[in-house]
Amino acid sequence: MKRALALGAALALAAAAPAYARQSIVATPNPVHFGETLTITGKGWPVIEFCSRTVRFSLRSAQNSVHLGGTKVGSRGRLRFAWTPRRSKVGAGRWTLRARMNCESGKNGSTVPVRASLVLRIAP
Repeated sequence: MKRALALGAALALAAAAPAYARQSIVATPNPVHFGETLTITGKGWPVIEFCSRTVRFSLRSAQNSVHLGGTKVGSRGRLRFAWTPRRSKVGAGRWTLRARMNCESGKNGSTVPVRASLVLRIAP
Protein backbone atom coordinates (compact mmCIF):
# COMPACT_ATOMS: atom_id res chain seq x y z
CA MET A 1 0.00 0.00 0.00
CA LYS A 2 2.81 2.40 0.90
CA ARG A 3 4.57 1.57 -2.35
CA ALA A 4 1.46 2.38 -4.39
CA LEU A 5 1.06 5.72 -2.58
CA ALA A 6 4.71 6.59 -3.13
CA LEU A 7 4.45 5.71 -6.82
CA GLY A 8 1.28 7.78 -7.16
CA ALA A 9 2.91 10.77 -5.45
CA ALA A 10 5.99 10.49 -7.67
CA LEU A 11 3.86 10.39 -10.82
CA ALA A 12 1.83 13.38 -9.66
CA LEU A 13 4.99 15.40 -9.03
CA ALA A 14 6.48 14.40 -12.37
CA ALA A 15 3.32 15.33 -14.25
CA ALA A 16 3.09 18.69 -12.46
CA ALA A 17 6.79 19.58 -12.90
CA PRO A 18 6.44 21.37 -16.26
CA ALA A 19 3.46 23.35 -14.95
CA TYR A 20 5.21 25.10 -12.05
CA ALA A 21 8.75 25.29 -13.46
CA ARG A 22 8.47 27.77 -16.30
CA GLN A 23 11.52 27.29 -18.49
CA SER A 24 13.24 30.31 -20.00
CA ILE A 25 16.24 31.29 -22.10
CA VAL A 26 18.35 34.46 -22.31
CA ALA A 27 20.75 35.31 -25.15
CA THR A 28 23.64 37.74 -24.68
CA PRO A 29 24.62 39.90 -26.42
CA ASN A 30 21.46 40.81 -28.27
CA PRO A 31 21.99 42.08 -30.96
CA VAL A 32 24.95 39.87 -31.86
CA HIS A 33 27.40 40.64 -34.67
CA PHE A 34 28.91 38.15 -37.13
CA GLY A 35 31.97 36.48 -35.60
CA GLU A 36 30.92 37.39 -32.05
CA THR A 37 30.07 34.60 -29.58
CA LEU A 38 26.43 34.40 -28.54
CA THR A 39 25.86 32.81 -25.13
CA ILE A 40 22.48 31.26 -24.43
CA THR A 41 21.61 30.48 -20.82
CA GLY A 42 18.46 28.93 -19.49
CA LYS A 43 16.77 28.03 -16.24
CA GLY A 44 13.68 26.23 -15.05
CA TRP A 45 14.00 23.30 -17.47
CA PRO A 46 12.45 20.07 -16.17
CA VAL A 47 14.78 17.43 -14.75
CA ILE A 48 12.53 14.39 -14.44
CA GLU A 49 12.57 10.87 -15.79
CA PHE A 50 9.92 11.61 -18.43
CA CYS A 51 12.03 14.29 -20.13
CA SER A 52 15.11 14.10 -22.31
CA ARG A 53 18.03 16.01 -20.79
CA THR A 54 18.90 17.51 -24.20
CA VAL A 55 17.70 20.93 -25.34
CA ARG A 56 18.01 21.69 -29.07
CA PHE A 57 18.38 25.22 -30.40
CA SER A 58 17.31 26.64 -33.74
CA LEU A 59 16.85 29.99 -35.43
CA ARG A 60 13.72 30.73 -37.43
CA SER A 61 12.79 33.61 -39.67
CA ALA A 62 9.94 34.16 -42.12
CA GLN A 63 11.86 32.26 -44.82
CA ASN A 64 14.61 30.22 -43.15
CA SER A 65 15.34 27.77 -40.37
CA VAL A 66 18.81 26.94 -39.03
CA HIS A 67 19.69 24.23 -36.51
CA LEU A 68 22.32 25.54 -34.07
CA GLY A 69 23.00 22.49 -31.89
CA GLY A 70 22.09 21.18 -28.49
CA THR A 71 23.23 20.97 -24.90
CA LYS A 72 22.45 18.96 -21.78
CA VAL A 73 20.41 20.35 -18.90
CA GLY A 74 22.17 20.26 -15.53
CA SER A 75 20.73 18.66 -12.41
CA ARG A 76 19.36 22.06 -11.28
CA GLY A 77 17.47 22.71 -14.53
CA ARG A 78 20.03 25.15 -15.95
CA LEU A 79 21.81 25.16 -19.30
CA ARG A 80 24.48 27.07 -21.22
CA PHE A 81 25.23 27.03 -24.95
CA ALA A 82 27.63 29.12 -27.05
CA TRP A 83 27.31 29.77 -30.78
CA THR A 84 29.02 32.10 -33.23
CA PRO A 85 27.00 33.42 -36.21
CA ARG A 86 28.73 33.11 -39.60
CA ARG A 87 27.63 34.90 -42.77
CA SER A 88 27.77 31.63 -44.72
CA LYS A 89 25.19 29.99 -42.43
CA VAL A 90 22.77 32.75 -41.42
CA GLY A 91 21.82 36.22 -42.64
CA ALA A 92 21.59 39.48 -40.76
CA GLY A 93 18.22 40.52 -39.44
CA ARG A 94 15.53 39.53 -37.00
CA TRP A 95 15.29 35.87 -35.96
CA THR A 96 13.39 33.84 -33.40
CA LEU A 97 15.70 31.74 -31.23
CA ARG A 98 13.88 28.56 -30.22
CA ALA A 99 14.81 26.01 -27.58
CA ARG A 100 13.05 22.66 -27.44
CA MET A 101 13.15 19.62 -25.15
CA ASN A 102 11.08 16.47 -25.64
CA CYS A 103 9.16 15.00 -22.71
CA GLU A 104 6.76 12.09 -22.55
CA SER A 105 3.17 12.22 -21.47
CA GLY A 106 2.71 10.33 -18.20
CA LYS A 107 -0.56 8.96 -19.55
CA ASN A 108 0.08 7.43 -22.97
CA GLY A 109 3.78 8.00 -23.72
CA SER A 110 3.19 10.53 -26.48
CA THR A 111 5.75 13.30 -27.02
CA VAL A 112 5.09 16.59 -25.24
CA PRO A 113 7.46 19.37 -26.36
CA VAL A 114 8.75 21.83 -23.78
CA ARG A 115 9.72 25.11 -25.47
CA ALA A 116 11.08 28.58 -24.91
CA SER A 117 11.82 31.30 -27.45
CA LEU A 118 12.98 34.88 -27.81
CA VAL A 119 13.61 37.43 -30.55
CA LEU A 120 17.27 37.67 -31.57
CA ARG A 121 18.81 40.26 -33.87
CA ILE A 122 21.91 39.45 -35.90
CA ALA A 123 23.70 42.63 -36.93
CA PRO A 124 26.20 42.93 -39.79
